[in-house]
Amino acid sequence: MIARFTRQISFFAPAAVMSAWATVMLHTAASGHLNRLLSPTFRSYVFTAAIILLILSALHLMLYQPVSVTDATPPSKRLRQMGRWLVLLLPVVAASILSPSALSSTTLANRTTYDSTAGVTPMPTMSDASKENVQAALSTDPNQPVPMEVTDLVTISHSPEMIKTFTGRQIRTIGFFAAPPGQSQKLVRWMMWCCAADAQPVSVELGGNTSGNWKDTQWLEVTGTAEFPSTLGRVIPKINVTNIKPTKEPDEPYLSP
Repeated sequence: MIARFTRQISFFAPAAVMSAWATVMLHTAASGHLNRLLSPTFRSYVFTAAIILLILSALHLMLYQPVSVTDATPPSKRLRQMGRWLVLLLPVVAASILSPSALSSTTLANRTTYDSTAGVTPMPTMSDASKENVQAALSTDPNQPVPMEVTDLVTISHSPEMIKTFTGRQIRTIGFFAAPPGQSQKLVRWMMWCCAADAQPVSVELGGNTSGNWKDTQWLEVTGTAEFPSTLGRVIPKINVTNIKPTKEPDEPYLSP
């Protein structure tokens, strides 16, 4: 009885483990939680890995032969047994060969911190979608709030020409609220290059009418005028708030370059 139970465990365990990992991956993607963990660039790899694990699970069950291999075992059965173990070893070998170094030059560049204040993280150029929104807003009613991301405001703060264009302009953006001890209130978004492990906070200061019982990490929609005051020769973007209200978390909580 015990021997039979042991054989059953040996038969199902490897396939069950691979299937479980595949199920976890697919559930993470289907529930939207994957958006908190990976940049959009890498999410398709999760689906691919899950499908491969399911295929490997099926192959393992098909190739498994619950009999001992002896000298009298036919060559065909020997090959099936070898194939079964190769199926188990393939994911481990692939991960050890194909996975990049955790301490790469990209990781070093992304995590370099020059200061603790807002706007110090190197920003990408303004996204195409933001450029289109900004140009559309600027070409119409100048009193209409321009939809922007927090990272766009930080990018603008690095360009004197853009600062002149946007200083005093009505803008609208979303982010989560933060009030660090001894510092001004901030609106924050996370910038993700690869995954949650390398995400860095990017923020703008909030001034003006910020009254409300806001909690840390609460998502807010903020409307106000853009300001770019210079402190010790360094420009820090700021929103002079005219309206602030709660909003739901966006589908993409992290921003990507």
